[in-house]
Amino acid sequence: MVNQSKSSDVDESLLAAMKAPRFLGLLGYGIVLGVFVLAVINALVPEPNVFFAKIQMPLIFVGVASLLYHIGQHVHVLHQNAIRMSMMTREQGTSEEKEH
Repeated sequence: MVNQSKSSDVDESLLAAMKAPRFLGLLGYGIVLGVFVLAVINALVPEPNVFFAKIQMPLIFVGVASLLYHIGQHVHVLHQNAIRMSMMTREQGTSEEKEH
């Protein structure tokens, strides 16, 4: 029992360290949404800002990259959790076989 508790503490600390930073997802979403709003405003003005038109695409790439990184980290954590759950079921199965 002591070994299992120590293992679960290590697992919990590893899972906590792997969590995707929430601000990256929010930042990426905010950048993409902000650029979209500014692009609409820029299109509605009589003289569109040329500088904004030039940095619009790089800003969208930064926002989407931030979103994709956040999503990738989230999927990675889900995968690690699935592996952990699979290992736990296997361990329980082998311990039940030893008891019988």
